[in-house]
Amino acid sequence: MGRHIVPSTRKSIRAQLVIATGAALALVVTTSIVSAQADPVYPSAPQVKAAKAAAGDKAAQIAVVEGHLKASNARLVAVQTAAEVAAEKYNLARILLQERTDAAKAAAERAAAAQKTAGIASDKLGQFAASDYMRGGNLDQLEVFLSSKGPQDLLDRAAAVQLISDIRSRTLQNADLSSAVAGGLRRQAAQAQAQQLAAAQTAESAKTAAQAQVDLAAVETASIQKQQSAMIAQLATLSNISVTLERQRQDGLKAAARAAAQAAAQARATAQARAASDAAQRQVASAAEAERLRQLAANQPVNPAPAPDPAPVPVSDAPVPSSGGVSAVIAFAQAQIGKPYQWGAAGPDTFDCSGLTLMAWAQAGVNLSHYTGFQWTETRRVPLSQLQAGDLVFYGVDGPDSHHVGLYIGNDMMIDAPHTGAYVQYDDIYSFGSDLLPYGGRP
Repeated sequence: MGRHIVPSTRKSIRAQLVIATGAALALVVTTSIVSAQADPVYPSAPQVKAAKAAAGDKAAQIAVVEGHLKASNARLVAVQTAAEVAAEKYNLARILLQERTDAAKAAAERAAAAQKTAGIASDKLGQFAASDYMRGGNLDQLEVFLSSKGPQDLLDRAAAVQLISDIRSRTLQNADLSSAVAGGLRRQAAQAQAQQLAAAQTAESAKTAAQAQVDLAAVETASIQKQQSAMIAQLATLSNISVTLERQRQDGLKAAARAAAQAAAQARATAQARAASDAAQRQVASAAEAERLRQLAANQPVNPAPAPDPAPVPVSDAPVPSSGGVSAVIAFAQAQIGKPYQWGAAGPDTFDCSGLTLMAWAQAGVNLSHYTGFQWTETRRVPLSQLQAGDLVFYGVDGPDSHHVGLYIGNDMMIDAPHTGAYVQYDDIYSFGSDLLPYGGRP
């Protein structure tokens, strides 16, 4: 008789088989996961090389674009400066034209007055000629002797003849001299008129050149700004950042560049001031040595050379305008902030750089010319380290040929009208690059 297995026993066996099978499956899955974690897949050497090459290429592209952006900034400054130079040349041409016009008018008036004097002298000669004609000819000594009634009458008649002769001679001399003077003044008037015409042509040419340069600057500025916007967008893409963030980064770079330029300009001004001080001390020492040698040559007792004084500050002894005057100057300039730049303008609604400073100082009763070069010569030299509110700061190769001027208000700040497309505004005196002159001007 065969062995009999009860149902409960069968169920127990099936359960054990299921558990064993599940455990085996779990072991297989666990083993696969552990194996996957323990054996990660690394990028291959070619993949690493390609990634590095891509990063290097992007960095190179960024460097190239940033170089182009820097060059465009320099180009922007150059075209704006060229427009300022042309505008100030026009201001100079206008001043010279006015001077030539005034000179021609004065010369014409002098010539007319001399011609009038010559005409009066000529009329007197005509009167003498008419009188002689009415008498039938000139009186002569024979007639005097023949018609005299005695010695006394003879003397009286001779004296009268001599007097008339002297008067006629002086009248003739005056007429000749007046005529010569009138002729010379007419020639001067003609020359002054020719100079006026030449100055008018120069002013017109300067005006045309200035307008052309300003128009060119406007076109180039718009083109450069458009290119810069595209370059900033390209940099943002290459750097994987937003355009706004890239603009902020570029603004930060510009601020750093301005700070570096400011430090360089301050160092340059300090070095120039030190060089001027050393030169002044050498001059004093040289003068003392020359005096010592002169005393030796004259067998005089030699006085000890005095110790050289500190280098004199090249500021005139003329009184500085009162604080009230300077306050009015600065208040006027501040009231113009936000008004547009216009070359050749001196208010009331638009200004160029020298037009703003001349109108500001007019509030204190000081007359300045509408030209940066003349404003340099019309003011006293002040080192940058000794600037006071109201002083003028100049930009250019040198003072007489400066192309920009601003009104200093303190703390290295000024109010100025910078260039076409800009407005009267506050600016750092070191924000215009390296052509800030080491001396300002005090009206």
